Amino acid sequence: MRFPERYRIVSINFLISVAISLIVNFSYFIFYLGSNTSVTGHRPPRVPMEDSSVFLILQVLYFIVLSFILLSLTTANLRKKSSSKFVVQLLYCVLVCVAFYFITPNLTRSGEIDIQMNARRIFSPMLTLKSCFTLIVAVLYGKIFELVYQKQHIVIENQLLKNENLQTRYNMLINQINPHFFFNSLNSLSMLVRAGQNDGALTYIDRLSDTFRYIIQNGSQGLTTLGEELKFLDAYKYLHEVRYADKLFFDIEIDENLKRWQLPSMSLQPLIENAVKHNSITRSRPFHVSIRTQREFLIVSNPIIPKIDAPGSTGIGLKNLSSRYVLLTGREIVVKRSAEEFSVELPLIPPQPCV
Repeated sequence: MRFPERYRIVSINFLISVAISLIVNFSYFIFYLGSNTSVTGHRPPRVPMEDSSVFLILQVLYFIVLSFILLSLTTANLRKKSSSKFVVQLLYCVLVCVAFYFITPNLTRSGEIDIQMNARRIFSPMLTLKSCFTLIVAVLYGKIFELVYQKQHIVIENQLLKNENLQTRYNMLINQINPHFFFNSLNSLSMLVRAGQNDGALTYIDRLSDTFRYIIQNGSQGLTTLGEELKFLDAYKYLHEVRYADKLFFDIEIDENLKRWQLPSMSLQPLIENAVKHNSITRSRPFHVSIRTQREFLIVSNPIIPKIDAPGSTGIGLKNLSSRYVLLTGREIVVKRSAEEFSVELPLIPPQPCV
């Protein structure tokens, strides 16, 4: 158990111990006020006020210590709880109560303070009742605390498993993209070489290298700046423009003041990939992808021109992007679809101030 978490449990146990001590000694407070003050305001001479005050303080401190020890026993090793260990802890608590019973502060009839072991009658119904009450409260509190603790850890573990599953799915998606995209890129490069466009082929190789360098370095990372994502976009869109010569265009309008703002890395890639994959792109009807900033959003939109007999979209890429956005930024993307246009609004995160 981590130290801050253990420190929090110890602090809570101490506060509960104080509350238990005040409850079980409530009758002594009433007795103290009634026995040391008469109607005229004078205390009776039978029990000195100093002895009564000291006894009351000792009783309060005694039950604070007893309660704290019992609560520490019942809230220890919460991650390793079992029915057998609960029985063992219960036996320990009973033994502690019995041991503490004999050293309980006792006020004799002569006004002297002693321990219960030296009393004329060792068995005290009131002390037994108070000790049993303290034991029962400590055990019940320990059981309730255990259930709450386990519930919180189940929620945390489920969230961790969800995050790991999301990262695994994203990595699988990246691994699926790389061979497919690399195959199409080689076809485009082969086309340039066959056409004798050597300069174009060299530029294409450079942009392809930039694209894969970004995918390898930033594909599994968290947040990146909009400026870095646009550098990737510059290389990525060039590859598509070569592949769809004079048929695919990107309309980009970016506010320079937002380039230092952040978003999850590889956010633009699945949106562009989906737009190109699920729409018809022809020379007679060129396809335009719009990428612009509006207020604090990066908006990617494209017209809907569905391919004939094209398989329906599974939505995995968009779902993964949405999940990563919530995980990394705590904000959700906004998907808008009409009969003519499909758009996705990506919230931008302000840059963290330098410390």
